[in-house]
Amino acid sequence: MSENKILEVKNLTVMMKERFLVKDVSFSVENGECVGIIGQDRSGKTSLIKAIAGSLPISFGQVIIDGNDISQNSQILKEVSICLDPPMFFKYQSVFENMKFLTSLNEDTTKEDILKVLSDFGLAHKKNTKVLFLSYYEKKLMALALAFLTKAKLFLLDEPFKSLPPDNVDDIKKHIKQIRKQGTSIIITSRNLETIEDMCDRFIFMEDRSIISYLSNEQCQDFDENKTYAFVAVKYPHYAGKLITDSFGMNVKLLGNKVLFDTDEDTLADIVKFLTKNRITIFKAGYLSKKAEKIFADLAPFYKEVKS
Repeated sequence: MSENKILEVKNLTVMMKERFLVKDVSFSVENGECVGIIGQDRSGKTSLIKAIAGSLPISFGQVIIDGNDISQNSQILKEVSICLDPPMFFKYQSVFENMKFLTSLNEDTTKEDILKVLSDFGLAHKKNTKVLFLSYYEKKLMALALAFLTKAKLFLLDEPFKSLPPDNVDDIKKHIKQIRKQGTSIIITSRNLETIEDMCDRFIFMEDRSIISYLSNEQCQDFDENKTYAFVAVKYPHYAGKLITDSFGMNVKLLGNKVLFDTDEDTLADIVKFLTKNRITIFKAGYLSKKAEKIFADLAPFYKEVKS
């Protein structure tokens, strides 16, 4: 392993009850690098960081942190700090009591450290409040504050900006930039590329529990956002895709439960009517608007290529 790499993931596969949570994933993270993992719900991004942190058993492959295989030296996991979504705490204990208990194994963490980080994250006035009475975003801030209390070499942040007000997002980004100056490496998962695009050096795109592409920050910035993809979201995308291909003679792509194609609004309306007439339940139809979805659409193969 290169001296510049804090993390190396090799052919990582995680299975639970014959179901893949992560499938043959390989990538590395350099010292001081921030890597974004982009994917929709159930794409595998949360399972991936859980496996890296040792929270999920590895079926095949390796996770190497700072030159140590975690399956052979679990002590190296002390160098990892993880913040999961949704955050989980003892709901009948106060914010301070939770923080004190969850940092009790770290002798370097003092009461003053806890109070300072709560103040930094706007939670000082909530220190004696039971977690039961916190809002979702306050629990999210609490989880992030707890993660930043540690002096880890690698931070794993799962959807850190989800449901947070803009002011809190800005504050957390400042914290991330500060710890990066110390050479700390960070992995951030997100469904929304735009939220973390200004934070990350590289991006990993995940779908169906696997990595489908790696893009640099420059490649993402140069992406043509003016591309348009019409879509219909349906229960059986393969069947709907075949009907559209056979009846309208157009190439389609499949992205999750969406069938994608390039057409105008009138033809899109005709396709919706046609599928409805053929008893295909349509959950949603329109045009992709988010940058991440458009990039995924570009990466997806055409339906005919999938079937060949």
